[in-house]
Amino acid sequence: MAKYVKSGNIKPRKINGESSSMRRRKNLQLLFNNTTIIPFKWRGKYLCFYCSKDIAQYSELRKHTKSHGDCSIKDHSLKVLKGGQNMEIKIDISEIGCEICNEEFPVLGDLLTHLFLKHKFEYDKNVDMAIEEYRLVDLSCTQCEDKFTYFGYLVSHINTNHPKNCLICDKCNQKFNKKRDLFSHMKNYHREGGYPCDICPQSFNSLNILRKHRNNRHLTRCNICHLRLPSAVLKQKHIELEHPDNGSLQCDICYKDFHTKQGLKMHLRKCKGDTFDIAIKKEELDVMDFDNGDDSIKRPSVKQIRENIVIVINMSTAIPFNFYKNKFNCFYCSKDFPDSDTMREHTVVEHPVCDVKEKCIRKCRESVACVKIDISSLACKVCFESMPDLDTLLDHLIIKHEVNYDKSITTCLQPYKLIKDHMACPNCPSEVFRFFGTLLKHMNVKHTNNNIICVYCGQTFRRDQNLRVHIWRHHRDGRFKCNICGADCNIPSRLYMHMAKVHGVKAAKCPKCSETFATQYLRQKHLIEAHDSGHKCSYCGKLFTRNSFMRDHIRRTHLKEKNVECSICSMKFFNNILLRRHMVKHSGEKNFHCDICGERFYWRKSLRTHMTRHNKHVNPI
Repeated sequence: MAKYVKSGNIKPRKINGESSSMRRRKNLQLLFNNTTIIPFKWRGKYLCFYCSKDIAQYSELRKHTKSHGDCSIKDHSLKVLKGGQNMEIKIDISEIGCEICNEEFPVLGDLLTHLFLKHKFEYDKNVDMAIEEYRLVDLSCTQCEDKFTYFGYLVSHINTNHPKNCLICDKCNQKFNKKRDLFSHMKNYHREGGYPCDICPQSFNSLNILRKHRNNRHLTRCNICHLRLPSAVLKQKHIELEHPDNGSLQCDICYKDFHTKQGLKMHLRKCKGDTFDIAIKKEELDVMDFDNGDDSIKRPSVKQIRENIVIVINMSTAIPFNFYKNKFNCFYCSKDFPDSDTMREHTVVEHPVCDVKEKCIRKCRESVACVKIDISSLACKVCFESMPDLDTLLDHLIIKHEVNYDKSITTCLQPYKLIKDHMACPNCPSEVFRFFGTLLKHMNVKHTNNNIICVYCGQTFRRDQNLRVHIWRHHRDGRFKCNICGADCNIPSRLYMHMAKVHGVKAAKCPKCSETFATQYLRQKHLIEAHDSGHKCSYCGKLFTRNSFMRDHIRRTHLKEKNVECSICSMKFFNNILLRRHMVKHSGEKNFHCDICGERFYWRKSLRTHMTRHNKHVNPI
């Protein structure tokens, strides 16, 4: 069916005195309303020209754009195009045809001539129109035969190999296709005196490096709840999880309305508003009031905290312990143990009584007064009555034995049931873990308010003590230093790899012969192959480089353990990794697709196998 344009919208003749912006809008209205050509935007992904909605697939982009109907010269998307040659308008010319008579054309110029001669529409060629033509259907270059798999590569190819302009930077002789790109380059790379950081005394050679430094080294705040976060990436993740978008294009700080989501994002980067300053000042005042000793908020007595801990340890069978570097440590002498049973035996024999004056108790202050205790066989030492949990024990001690225990202090003890290969979560007993370290990670993620953030990697922690241990373990400089160049490495394996790659030195020596190796793993492998030294399986005698590998081998191969059950079909698996792979079948989501033929797969491995078939046809042996 033929499509006609109302005479009131597009006038066939140019009017004297009409601005170039208005003439440009009328040109675009003529083009978009009467042809198969569609406009679009690109910000790392396709965006709708009218509403800036993110669209992944080209076919969806075309359907969505046409669903907006005819555009008007009063549309916001056309009114913002005021820059002439500096305002680029991307159009898709995969299909070049007239929607009035359904006639197709090879190039855009022939289509414009057709509209003028046959349908009497006048396209004003005297106004600046920075239109960039792209073929999105196959991402091929319109001026050569090259094809691309990603639109960003096509844009780079056109700007480099087929530029309309050749603008050269006076400082570094780099070439650019557009004035805006040259201006942006000058702004980002050639400022006199460099780019100093406003927060610290460091200075940088480019604006991009300065921005990365700010994002990675200096804390930012959430615009909505003002939570401190270490980087812009984590801030964005926090906003997506805690403050999901409700579809409104309104600023949550100053309540200003916007036409597009992209405009709102750009505004949020700069908008601070009065509420931001007020919230920070209020937060600072709250902290000051707390520090000044407000009567309504009483800090717990350090003496009472220590007495609480000593009462439970001395009057019950609860065993205090520490956990560090995936090993259990004695609470009193910090001796390491591979498992909880040997740690429990050592504590009972070597440290039968706990004194308030002991060093381990004196370390228990308000901020670090959370002691881990094992309550797997909990009982009262006074009357030998067994107890199911810590709360029952406390009530028993207070009522029956009249001990001076303050139950208002809830953070001084952390109970766990250390049962080998069956570590249950204290808060959700249905969650069971094989390793205590895995249980601790679960506790920190699910059952604690982790509001202390590591500025180096963004990991969150429940207490300052945990953060200090994390920094000492992972971010401390100079722990393992290269004796040749002085380079710092935070773990021994990286030091061995550094010496092998940079200096050609094999620093890992075999303790039984003169051979040396580049890594500790290769040394351990050599010990197994040449000296029959390793972690031996008690069933088949096979040797392994690590004790954990040997234990997994026994459980998987000899004991045939399958303790993880699918909640849908009751099929059992050895571990959670295998269960997650299995659950993909139930979800029905095929997240991996072939870019060549479009076939979709459940797993990446299946996609790789499929891609080898295409490679055989492209590069036959």
